[in-house]
Order: sequence, then C-alpha cells, then structure tokens
Amino acid sequence: MLRLPVSEITVTLRPFTGAEDMLLLEAGDNELELAVSLLNRLASRCDAGDDAVCVDVASLPLMDVEALLLEMRRMLLGDVLLARAQCPATDCGARTDITFRLSEYLEHNRPRTPRRWPTKKESGWYGLPGADVEFRLVTAGDLIAAMKAPNPKSALIRRTIRPEGASARDIRRVQRIMDSLCPSLSQEVQGNCPECGQVVRLFFNVRAYVQRELGFEAAMLYQDVHVLATRYHWSEEKILALPRARRLHYAELVLAAGGAN
Repeated sequence: MLRLPVSEITVTLRPFTGAEDMLLLEAGDNELELAVSLLNRLASRCDAGDDAVCVDVASLPLMDVEALLLEMRRMLLGDVLLARAQCPATDCGARTDITFRLSEYLEHNRPRTPRRWPTKKESGWYGLPGADVEFRLVTAGDLIAAMKAPNPKSALIRRTIRPEGASARDIRRVQRIMDSLCPSLSQEVQGNCPECGQVVRLFFNVRAYVQRELGFEAAMLYQDVHVLATRYHWSEEKILALPRARRLHYAELVLAAGGAN
C-alpha cells in the first residue's frame, strides 16, 4: 500500500500480468497516456471502506501518478534504482552509476508548505492569497489534454487557473505555490565519478525510466505465450491473465524440461 503524497489517499496495486506486459510492448509513444492506462488497470483505493475502489488516475495530481509509477517499479524490481551516466570531465568520461532507494527519494521530495498557505475552495480549487485568482493542481488528465493543444502551456494555464485574464505576475505566484504543493518527481539526481571524483548529474525522468525498465522485463512475453500455449494448450487470454511471476515460472519449467514439444 502507498499513501499518495499530494491527495493523501491510500492506494494498493495488484500484481502485474501479461496483459500489462502486452500494453507496455504495444503502446504508442505518449509516456503519460501509457502510465495512466497501466495504473488505471492496477490501482485501487483501499481507504474508502471495506471494498476496494478503482482509482481514476487521470484525475490525480501529477506527483501522485509518478509516485504510483515508482511504487509499481519497487514492487516488481525492488527499492534500489541504478541509473547510469557518463562523467562530463573532458579527460575522463568514465561510466558512473548513480544509485538510490526509491523510498528515500520519495521521502526527500515530499510536498512542501508554501510561505503563504492558499485558501481552500470547492472541489480542489485554491484561492491565491491577496488576489482574486483561483487555481487547482495540475492532473495527469490536464497535461494529456494540454499537450494536444496548439499551445500546451496556455492550454494548461486555462485549465487550472481562473479567471482567464489573470496577470502574468499572479500566474507566476500560482506556479510557485503549485511547485511547493505538488513538486515533480522527475528531476536531476547526482553522484560522483569513481575515477576522478567529478560531480555527475543526470535528469531522472520517472515515466521514461520506469516504462523502459518494465518494457525490458516484458520483452520475453511473446516467447512465454508461445511456449505455454504449445505445451499446455492454454489460450492467449488465459496466459496473459497470469501474474507475471507465475507465467515466468511456468515458462522456465517448460524450457528446463526440454522445451514446448
């Protein structure tokens, strides 16, 4: 279970199956749309009574979506994350590993309290202190919709700040408060070169990194389906419904026994 850092609801993720692996392998290029599709399938709210309730991931603040992606990665591949970079020193260029724990990374990047706390309004809207301006936090759905507009930045402002004629100064103030209440988990991380000690910086893109890792883990899906369908005569639907760990175990048993035949 994970308590989301911004909305503060408690969410649980069910185990990955072949259906999610297939989604990773056959999805388009939009990282955020893929993240929302995956998490809509896996996430349930578990603090709303006795029965689990599906989560509308597109309605969550962006930080919560990234936190769920990191939790999904932690469940499947562990808490320790290894990112590789190259030393920027012209006379070095050595490969540098930047390692950190996802649990510590989430704790370090928790939302911060702004200097002047905004006034809470209805349905997630806030009032900007000292101005007749209201705003709400950017959701994954806002960002997906804005990216399809001719001017994504203006479209995002129109969706999350009102009235539409708010001054540039007030918009900047709102954006600073948003950055405190809902900081991005996609940001720069750093380490030190093991050869020369130079500081090595790397931009950690949560969506791209997690989906690349999980896509690599899903790469054997088609072979697994072929092996299990040939050996056990199971349908593709039945194989894809298996939790990933169970599917891999069955496929390994078949291959260890000499293959599908």
